[in-house]
Amino acid sequence: MANNLQESLKIKETSGNFRDYLIPLDHPRLHPSDRDARTHAKGVLSNESIFLVPVARGWLQNYEKPFHGFSVDGNIVPDLWHYNASANGPTAKMVEAANGVISASTQEESRTFRFPVDAREWRAWSNPEVIVVDRGLRVEEMSTPLREAVHSLLKASLSEEGYQKVWTAMLMNAFLGDLTRLKNVMNEHSYHFCLFGDPSVDKPWGFNIFGHHLCLNVFTLAGEVVMGPFFVGAEPNVIDDGPNKGLEVLNKEERAGLAFVKSLSPEQQKKATIQGDINDITGETMPEGRWNPADLRGLGGAHQDNRIVPFEGLNAKEMDGSQRKALLDIISIFNELLPAGPKELFMKRVEKYLDDTYFAWIGPIDDKTPFYFRVHSPIVMDEFDHHNGVWLANALPKKYHIHTIQRLPNRGDYGTALYDEWVKKHAGRTTS
Repeated sequence: MANNLQESLKIKETSGNFRDYLIPLDHPRLHPSDRDARTHAKGVLSNESIFLVPVARGWLQNYEKPFHGFSVDGNIVPDLWHYNASANGPTAKMVEAANGVISASTQEESRTFRFPVDAREWRAWSNPEVIVVDRGLRVEEMSTPLREAVHSLLKASLSEEGYQKVWTAMLMNAFLGDLTRLKNVMNEHSYHFCLFGDPSVDKPWGFNIFGHHLCLNVFTLAGEVVMGPFFVGAEPNVIDDGPNKGLEVLNKEERAGLAFVKSLSPEQQKKATIQGDINDITGETMPEGRWNPADLRGLGGAHQDNRIVPFEGLNAKEMDGSQRKALLDIISIFNELLPAGPKELFMKRVEKYLDDTYFAWIGPIDDKTPFYFRVHSPIVMDEFDHHNGVWLANALPKKYHIHTIQRLPNRGDYGTALYDEWVKKHAGRTTS
């Protein structure tokens, strides 16, 4: 609704409460309310007037291209990612949980969600409620035992707080389904699940789960656990009614980013601020090729696996010790999904390249105004962005619609660099 510019311009911004922007339940966009996810996707993607259609067309074109990897100039920096046994991650528990998924599935279900470890289907994910690449098995179509097994795999793979964040994002999606009466399209189970390779304590494998406002790619190899790309979002990002009242998500990322930019001197803030207007919903203030109506300012979203994103903003070498620590803390918050050992190793990798890390900001610097920020290094790119309404009617970005994205540049995504190294070491053998 609010992505239609003519309709958006009629809306006068008067409140920061998301309930003031609920789409009326008799609005045509919310009907028929009994449609399912695939019927909804077919209807959206056949309507050229909807903003997502040309975006999805470009995503499909990118999906067909070979994986190269995120980079700053088109060239992959070698020797950044190497297997490290000290990660001591929960691979054994993950194997047990993944085998539980396989045991709980029928042969037909297993054929639907299982793929070779190096399959292109890793890259099928996207974050709208619209199904663009239909791969894997929908969690909502699983039996209760299989669904529970998938959640057991998530619990085995993530930290305790990481699983809680993922589950909260799912519950936020269900809350939005309640608000719009579109529970068949948006609910806590409306996600695709794929399993890659054979679960093993000493060979590479992984899984992903993806859907509206949650996309998670998890790769593991003998104690290493790598998570990226991942996407966590919410609209709204607070549940104010019902059995899950009081749940919030992405507040820590928001507070950390704002506190960090406030800690900068005026000169540092000037260097950190990059081109763009936080209230731009058409892209006219953004550099060419740096904006689209699905991701707005976000650069690492769905089907951007080979994107070239130069470093921008304030370099960490121009920060004092407390600022450098605070910058690392932002990355640490994004990566609270990781279990303890792999997170400690990941942060060591990040800190090694701290002098090559940049912080970029778009928006005013105050407590009320929405904003975008990016932390970008050879190892990681984390993005935070406030959005305008998609299922709410706010024409301009508000703080209750948030997208966060993590990319692992230089073939870190999907554990590809670690997998490449493993293949080379084992003379080209794969687990597929």
